[in-house]
Amino acid sequence: MKFRFFLLASLILPVSVFNITDVDAQVLYEKKTLEAVRATEPPVIDGIIDEQVWQTSNIAGDFIQYSPYGGQPSKLDTEVRFLFDDEAVYIAAMMYDTSPDSIYRNLGQRDNDRDLNADFFYVDISTFNDGLNGETFKISASGVQSDMKARSSGERRDRRHGDSSWDAVWYSSVRINETGWVTEVKIPFSALRFPSNQVQTWGVNFWREIRRYREISSWNYVDREAGSTFNHLGEVSRLSDIVPPVRFSFTPYVSGYIEKYNGQEPDYTANGGVDIKYGINESFTLDATLIPDFGQVQSDDMVLNLTPYEVKYNERRPFFMEGTELFNRGDIFYSRRIGSMPRYHNNAADSLEDNEILSNNPQESSLINASKISGRTKSGLGIGFFNAITREMYAIITDTLTYGERHVTTGPLTNYNMLVLDQTLKNGSFVSLMNTNVWQPWDHNEKKYTANVSGAELKLQNASKLYSVSARATLSQKYNSGAENEFGHSYQLEGGKTGGKFRASYSLSALSDTYDPNDMGYLRRNNEFNNSVEFSYNTFQPFWKIYTTRNSISFNYSQLYCPRLYTGSSISLNSMTIFSNYWSLMIRSDYKPAGEDDYYEPRIPGRYYHRPEELMGFIKFDTDKSKRFYFNFSASFTKIFSEDEQFIYSFSAEPEVKLSSRAVAGVNVSYQKNVNDIGFVSSNMDDIFFGLRDNSTISSTLNLEYIFIADMYITFRMRHYWSRADYADDYFLLGNDGSLSSVIYEDDHDYNYNAFNIDMVYTWRFAPGSEMSLVWKNSIYADSEEIYYDFEDNIRHMFETGSTNSLSLKILYYLDWMYFQKRR
Repeated sequence: MKFRFFLLASLILPVSVFNITDVDAQVLYEKKTLEAVRATEPPVIDGIIDEQVWQTSNIAGDFIQYSPYGGQPSKLDTEVRFLFDDEAVYIAAMMYDTSPDSIYRNLGQRDNDRDLNADFFYVDISTFNDGLNGETFKISASGVQSDMKARSSGERRDRRHGDSSWDAVWYSSVRINETGWVTEVKIPFSALRFPSNQVQTWGVNFWREIRRYREISSWNYVDREAGSTFNHLGEVSRLSDIVPPVRFSFTPYVSGYIEKYNGQEPDYTANGGVDIKYGINESFTLDATLIPDFGQVQSDDMVLNLTPYEVKYNERRPFFMEGTELFNRGDIFYSRRIGSMPRYHNNAADSLEDNEILSNNPQESSLINASKISGRTKSGLGIGFFNAITREMYAIITDTLTYGERHVTTGPLTNYNMLVLDQTLKNGSFVSLMNTNVWQPWDHNEKKYTANVSGAELKLQNASKLYSVSARATLSQKYNSGAENEFGHSYQLEGGKTGGKFRASYSLSALSDTYDPNDMGYLRRNNEFNNSVEFSYNTFQPFWKIYTTRNSISFNYSQLYCPRLYTGSSISLNSMTIFSNYWSLMIRSDYKPAGEDDYYEPRIPGRYYHRPEELMGFIKFDTDKSKRFYFNFSASFTKIFSEDEQFIYSFSAEPEVKLSSRAVAGVNVSYQKNVNDIGFVSSNMDDIFFGLRDNSTISSTLNLEYIFIADMYITFRMRHYWSRADYADDYFLLGNDGSLSSVIYEDDHDYNYNAFNIDMVYTWRFAPGSEMSLVWKNSIYADSEEIYYDFEDNIRHMFETGSTNSLSLKILYYLDWMYFQKRR
């Protein structure tokens, strides 16, 4: 009875008492149009709208709130002007404000708009006006630029989502005066892709964010309940006689490194290369990097992995992050595969003979070059092609008696390819085809190796964007010359009411036991057949002391794909509330009433471990991040109903303080302990051994940031991660029925692991698209079979291991072909 009451209360929430009364509903949903005016001379981008040419332009105004009170007029007036000439579009925006001294204007890093405490103006531009694809150019009241590409998935997204790794070269200036603040923006045509039609109409929307009111408003009204914001663009018409320019730029770089490992002589290296961007035609662009250098990217957050699954690390290399939205189709591309550990890295140690040592065995494959071609035709067909080549890798083995050296090949030359075709349809729908291909001229048996993954994806939604259905199917193929080929497949279906306050959806996913996209993709595990249903109720208009809420309940039923055996079921409850003071609260609970038959932990196909009934609770709250002091706290507790009194608890705390408008300091501390955890330790033939252990993990990260000016800043990040697996004397033999029986076991599997990293980065964007960066890195990775219980003892042991220090300088300079054309 209590559960029924809780379920009913979580789904039937009070609806907003606010209705759209100030704006007529029919007028509200009408698409606005602004007629563009050709500039007789380009305005000066100085933040002062005093040129006569601006007076000839039309004005876009009457902004409507996106949030908090969707559909009501903005609290403050905004006027936007739009001009164009043969070179660029020009935008001037006057953000009126009755209290200019209250305008938020903190400084921050470029593209870090999510964490920047400032007012904003931004413009969405979809040159093909298809409701799916486009770019956003965003400027803060403090002059910090951000830009992003819209995701072409057609999925719902909030105002801040997009591919922020995309960087364009554009110009802006900001001034605050007695009536508010002003921005002028110049977006060169070289930053955009558009058709060569004589007269064009672009999809455009203008946005304003007033930080102190938490208000986001737009020129063309956007309904938060239905669809991506790019489904609700207004239009700028009569863009005439504009010709797509020659889009050709190149960014050469030089870099130098000094790297020193504890007690050894320093190594000195110098690098040089170039990034190239070429507009093949009005719609397609070639991006290429030759002899790239990614040595300055942030260090990975390494962890102790006791699971049977591969750890997935985030991509941080700029080339593989920027402009890759098309390549996300089908979820079959994981860019970290390119340049990853050589395929036969471990063979080097296995080949050691008497009196030999392993002198050098690279952890990463060297990238020779990478390129991508992407764009979209006038008919809405998106085409993307990606290619990368890594060189043959080898390890160096030294004879300790004769000092002779020999090489052991650890990885073949590898060619990576991906092709995507993506057709946009009405109402933000789409259909896509995609293929990845990995080719190696030989493997460790000196045989050719090819891996293909091919797929198709479809999403259809109605005109109101409230109902949708989606489907995906993929086929993996591995061809080994002289060996048996391996084929596998997967498919997914999902549909329901996916917009509005109340939503309901059903999904089915199947992955065959031979499906393997991991040569160029990432799949945590295969051999699954899942059915799930979800119901949710959301509120978008403020009521009482609540700004917005999201609530859902979902049910999941899981089986193996082959043989079709039951593995588990679960119920999940989620609730998230943002209050009127912009604090937020999130609550989640997961329950597995029958436990789970885990076919992956034993590490041997066909065997499983039966995990007992499990109940998890999670809570998280955040304070208002715009305030000088911000605090985030979360905690969870999992009860596992077994005879061994198993449970898991964790907490995380993240205080952050804005020391000034230029400086921010923050700390993140987390702790998790798995008490009486039971997991795999080893196997011998058909005997699989499990052990009882306590696994404790503590992680702490210090982040410091200081902004000198909008284009110059320094960041400092220090992370320490400590995890230990402390085994008791209780070991078990896994039975064929998934149960465990006690066994005498002699080996010791205690493990103590530390990872310590410092990343300190000074960045100066000294010209548009050009940058100088000075980076200091320090890293320590220490593991031991001896468990340290005392924090000081552990730290002392970690620093005794020795560290690697790296100091590097990199300078890249942006050169645009149009600049040289003008000077002729």
